[in-house]
Amino acid sequence: MLAETGAQVRSIDRSPLDSRLLSRPNVAFQTGNAFALRPEDSEDLDWLCSDVVCYPAKLWSWLEPWIASGKVKRFIITVKMQGPRPDWGTLDRFAAVPGSRLVHLHHNKHELTWLL
Repeated sequence: MLAETGAQVRSIDRSPLDSRLLSRPNVAFQTGNAFALRPEDSEDLDWLCSDVVCYPAKLWSWLEPWIASGKVKRFIITVKMQGPRPDWGTLDRFAAVPGSRLVHLHHNKHELTWLL
C-alpha cells in the first residue's frame, strides 16, 4: 500500500475511503471525480497511480495531457479491458510512450498495468 511507504497520498474517489486509511496522517481524501483533475491545476507529482474503471480510450484521453505536461515523474495505471473486444488502438498508444511498459500482472484479470 502506498501509505505504508511513507509517501504523502492524496486519494480521489466518488466512494468513501476506508476509515483505517483516513486515520493515517499521510493520507488525504477528497470526494470527487478523478477525470476532473487536470495537470494545470496540480503541483508536480512524484507518482500518479490510478485504478479508475472506464474504457481504455477515456483513460488515455485523461492521461495524455498529464504525460505531455511533464508534471508527473512516474505512473502506475490500471487499464481495464472493458467491452466485448480489446481496444488494440488505445493499447498501442499506451505501449508507444517512450520508456513505458504495458504488462499483465499476476493479479490482473481483465486488465493490464501501464508503467512509466
